[in-house]
Amino acid sequence: MLTAKAEEDEKIEGISMGADDYLTKPFSVRELVVRVRALLRRAYRDFSPMADILTFNNGDLEVDIKKMVVKKQGVVVNLTTNEFKILTIFLSNPEQVFSREKLVERAFGANYEGFDRTVDSYIKNIRQKIESNHKEPTYITTVYGMGYKFIPSNDEVKK
Repeated sequence: MLTAKAEEDEKIEGISMGADDYLTKPFSVRELVVRVRALLRRAYRDFSPMADILTFNNGDLEVDIKKMVVKKQGVVVNLTTNEFKILTIFLSNPEQVFSREKLVERAFGANYEGFDRTVDSYIKNIRQKIESNHKEPTYITTVYGMGYKFIPSNDEVKK
C-alpha cells in the first residue's frame, strides 16, 4: 500500500485490511523496488512449474491445472476454488508435509482470520471427491501430529 498516511493506527488498519506491505510518502524508488521484489519473492518462494495436465494411477485421477478441471476415472469432479487451491499446493509439493497453518497461509494468505480447522473440512471434501475410498486415502494422507501430504503414484504422467 502506498499512502501519505503515516500514523501507526492507519498502518495497522491498512495491513489488517489485506495489504502485504505499507509504504508511506515520501519514499525512494529504490526502497519501492526492494519491497516489491520482497513481495514477489514471498509470493513465489515455493512455486515450482508444473505440467498443464497431471495424471495419476493410470488415469484414475487427472488434474488440468490451466483449466482448473479435475477428473476421477474420467468423470469431472467439481472442486470449489479453495479446494482446488489446496489441491494445487499439494501437487506442486508432492510428499511434503503441510501443517494446517501452512496450508491456510499458502491458500488464503497470511492475513486470513478464519480458523485453521477449516482446512480439515476442505481436506475431507477433497478426499470425498478424488479418493476411491475417502476413509482410506491414498492421495492426500494424514501425517499424525504434523499435517497432510500428497502421495503421487509411481506412474505420474505430465503433459
